Amino acid sequence: MNEFLQSTGAGLQSPGWLVLLLLALLPLVVRGHAAFPYPSVSRLPEDELSLWIERFWRWSGALAIATLAVAMSGPYWGEQQMEKVGRGAHVMIVLDRSASMNDSFADTRTKNDESKMAAARRVLQSFVGKSREDLLGMVTFSTSPILVAPLGGDREAVLAALRATEAGGMGFTAVARGLGMALDYFEGRPVTGARAILLVSDGGAHLDVKTQDMLREMFHRQGASLYWVYLRSANGASLKDAPEDENRDAFPEYQLHEYFQSLGVNYHVYEAESPQAVEDALADIARLKNQPVKYYEASARQDLSWIFYLIALLCTAALFALHLTEVKRWRAV
Repeated sequence: MNEFLQSTGAGLQSPGWLVLLLLALLPLVVRGHAAFPYPSVSRLPEDELSLWIERFWRWSGALAIATLAVAMSGPYWGEQQMEKVGRGAHVMIVLDRSASMNDSFADTRTKNDESKMAAARRVLQSFVGKSREDLLGMVTFSTSPILVAPLGGDREAVLAALRATEAGGMGFTAVARGLGMALDYFEGRPVTGARAILLVSDGGAHLDVKTQDMLREMFHRQGASLYWVYLRSANGASLKDAPEDENRDAFPEYQLHEYFQSLGVNYHVYEAESPQAVEDALADIARLKNQPVKYYEASARQDLSWIFYLIALLCTAALFALHLTEVKRWRAV
């Protein structure tokens, strides 16, 4: 994974304190030498060491005052955007929360009586935990869709949304509205990686022509791939066998599958009849979406006042050390 750093620059929280910078001129212009009762020192040679010590004294005092003024103004380094380039995708999970998701799988030979919702939740939690370089978001739907986690790098939000599905499903299967909300969330965002819609549902829906055209246009405009993990119920239709023409209306799942095939985008379907099949499907999806992706992570601004306080402290310590070496009176010869 490659990283590039972008920053919004430095700033001051309280710039009004900078007016105290004028006080830094005092050590440079004020003469504060002590007077000694001695007739004349004009014939004595100049002491270069003393002259440099005096200059150091004055500039240390000026620097101490200036850095204190800057420190009190609250300097900071602005928010930083860490651009990261890895392998993954921008994935919007569209999870079915209809009442039928509380049923068991079609494969009754397994001893595991785990419901489709419980299996989907468990496998998706593992999928989210392993998607370290993906941007993830989540939409749940039954009769109406709900955006439960915005697209981003906050995996805890997605995991919390998945844990909330323990309450069980209710209502009907409004697949089109869930897909539409997920696709709409890509609108206006820069295309910095592969986009994917991960639909986890056990049912289909009859889509009118207007809805079909709208979804097809959205998929093409957003350039998103579609992965459908079809959780087949015991009485659910299989997508592997086409129904008779006169019975097509009785199999909305197969009709939805045919429509997805006609979208003209990258489409994969996984017919899962058991919890293990769900795990295999998600593992395969994780491999298929492993493409180059670019995303950003923001870090909070950094307070820089401690640096200026430290400089002021060092200057003050130097002034105190020089004060101890100051001559208070002439030594008798």
